[in-house]
Amino acid sequence: MTLLYRIAEKSMMKDVHGALGTLVFLGLMLLPKIFYLMTMHRALTRSDPRSRNMNPGLVWLSMIPLFAMAWDFVVVVATSATMEKEYTRRGRPLVSAYPGLGSGITFCILSLVLWIPFINVFVAPVCLVFWIVYWVKIARLSAGLR
Repeated sequence: MTLLYRIAEKSMMKDVHGALGTLVFLGLMLLPKIFYLMTMHRALTRSDPRSRNMNPGLVWLSMIPLFAMAWDFVVVVATSATMEKEYTRRGRPLVSAYPGLGSGITFCILSLVLWIPFINVFVAPVCLVFWIVYWVKIARLSAGLR
């Protein structure tokens, strides 16, 4: 009886460790997304309400699985347009209209392409680069609004 008990106990511990590992992995995968959304939220919050194309709290809808695939487009366009309006309102020049829009939309399109088998392996690093480029662009613009 004790042998069966030990075998069952070891099996349960493997299940617990597997579940814990999965939770840690998912947490580490979500962490960058959370920091990205915090940056978008901060950028919109630092803008005058008249310049905003989106309520800052709405960026968090991107945490909803599948819905985020479409909502990310909305967040990118709204945040870029808000930065354009806010910098214009403050009389500060921008290098281009709708800053970061190109890299942001490219990131959104590539994130949809990630769902295509075999191609996703090649697209994933490129998508990550465009995501980081857009994120850094908005972070820098947001820092300029202090």
